[in-house]
Amino acid sequence: MKAKILLFAIFALVGCQSLNDTRGNGEELTFISRNSVDEVSQCILVKWQNEKDIFGVPYGAFIQPFPDGKTVYVNGNYFIADVTSSGINKTTVKLYQLVSKDKWIKITNSCL
Repeated sequence: MKAKILLFAIFALVGCQSLNDTRGNGEELTFISRNSVDEVSQCILVKWQNEKDIFGVPYGAFIQPFPDGKTVYVNGNYFIADVTSSGINKTTVKLYQLVSKDKWIKITNSCL
């Protein structure tokens, strides 16, 4: 119960962020893949759509165009993945997190 209250308090303090707010204020992690931008971004989208928040409700995960790639994000923009082409057979994933969660890192990493 305390964990639910703590997470709710964190989300309430953070408020609703824009994608650029999260990119500027979040923790950034970078991953490299040999899979295509489409393969990686679709995999992240599907896996993020299947995750549930601490209250047991699925996150709304969405995808949109991004220069040289795609952006995958969840409601509230707490987790964002910018998936871009960075050369022949090379895709870069920049994961931005407002609330650091090892689970989201593992999920994202599983799509590489």
